[in-house]
Amino acid sequence: MKMLIKYNELPIKEKLLFLEALFFVFLAKILLLFLPFKLCVSILSVNKKNYETPELEQLKQIKKAIRRTRWLSFWKNQCIVMSIASRWMLQRRHIHSLLSLGVAFDENKKLKAHAWLRTGEIGIVEKGGNFHELYNF
Repeated sequence: MKMLIKYNELPIKEKLLFLEALFFVFLAKILLLFLPFKLCVSILSVNKKNYETPELEQLKQIKKAIRRTRWLSFWKNQCIVMSIASRWMLQRRHIHSLLSLGVAFDENKKLKAHAWLRTGEIGIVEKGGNFHELYNF
């Protein structure tokens, strides 16, 4: 109930951005569940030549909208899903981004994977650790 009250207090522009982020987050999760990862990567690797220079405020709003969807994401691999959804949101606005996949070992010597997305020097989905970058597109 508290979340609905917070949502209702948002300005209309932020509400719409949140709904867009939520749509893309769930679409990305469905894509990852039902399609092979190699096909998912090829879908995301669309290159457009007419990129626009993003405004810092616009990037911050997209980042905030994606982060707001976390409380509705009940699955473990949130980073890849949020990175894909963010990528789609940026592509809709003709903003170039770089989605990276990496691995690291935790304190128990267990391998863990992470995905992050950045545009220029701005991290939309943060790298957050000492991950070794294996692949980016």
